[in-house]
Amino acid sequence: MLINSRRIHLWLGGIAAVVICGSAIPAWAAVIGTDAAVATTVQELIDGVPGSVTSDTEELALDLSNFPLIASGNLTSTDLEGALVSMGRAFGEFSDPTRLDQPNPEEFAMEVGCYSNAESVAYSVISATEELRTVVFTTPGNPLAEPEIDFGLSTTRTVESRIFLSGAVIFWSTEPGRNLDEMLSELSVTVTEADTNVILFETMLTIAGEGADQVRSAATGPIRFEIVDLDDLLDEGVDEDTISVLKRVEREGTLIVVAIPPQEHSYTYTVTADEPLILGAELTARVRNIPGGTGVAAALGRPFENLADFIEQGLPGINGVAFQRSLNAATASRSIGLVTPEDSPARVTGVRLCGALGFESAALLALGLIATLGRSRR
Repeated sequence: MLINSRRIHLWLGGIAAVVICGSAIPAWAAVIGTDAAVATTVQELIDGVPGSVTSDTEELALDLSNFPLIASGNLTSTDLEGALVSMGRAFGEFSDPTRLDQPNPEEFAMEVGCYSNAESVAYSVISATEELRTVVFTTPGNPLAEPEIDFGLSTTRTVESRIFLSGAVIFWSTEPGRNLDEMLSELSVTVTEADTNVILFETMLTIAGEGADQVRSAATGPIRFEIVDLDDLLDEGVDEDTISVLKRVEREGTLIVVAIPPQEHSYTYTVTADEPLILGAELTARVRNIPGGTGVAAALGRPFENLADFIEQGLPGINGVAFQRSLNAATASRSIGLVTPEDSPARVTGVRLCGALGFESAALLALGLIATLGRSRR
């Protein structure tokens, strides 16, 4: 848990508005409090033994100008001539969840990476973000907000929420026959009812080395991902020289490029009229590499923004700007929208509401704790 018992609590003053997509019709719901924290750690490993480490944590303060919360870290090593030969880098951001001037919710953003062309240096890198949001669904007469759903004769209702996910991973080793068991990229998302610790949504994507030149790609939970063919990046505008370098790495060593297309996942829970409910979201991005011509980079909640110089240094001969742009475009073009669980009940079609809370007005009301990718951040 990033947020501890002494956490600072921000009261938002009662009402947050959302706007129907493609319309000016507003809807209202009460978000009466938000806690949030972001943290990053970059750990150097020398022959597998922990060396230097840098950590950064940012928690929500009472001043709204504290947004966005940003944590970052960077460690490098050089050879005897001073040339850069390895790097570990982490970034995490949590933006104002009540902003409505953006077409998609965009609260969370993470990017982590490590590469090493040194004989003994590697890194373990983590970026983690947590949000706790206190919400209340009101009945007539409650001063916090206009009623958004009708409880009728009951005091409880089932509501539906959506979480928006997207990202990308690149994983490589330039030397053939390497045992890649210690290499890893792991992206995880969990949404809970914080007071009861009941898990409402949980998913994880793991890209991990398995023996010599072998990589395992596996998803736990409903997250969707796709292996990107290098020719697809060529179609998105990357240059021939960059593709030539990547194909040589793929042929002689190991290379896997993964897109997590923009996607929505729904989950349901029960609310009680006029009673506050705390929803929690935890997102973690973790990568680890090994010495000697390897690298891993991952983005969750935003397009890659720090990949260009990173991959140019890790894989000389690559045009980093072109590669980053083409991978982001390939990810966005694969957008798959709503992923409906196979065992979900029949859905009630309603008016889709967008904005920072992701509400949906229908027989079910949606409130989203949201991570999203698919366009440039502000």
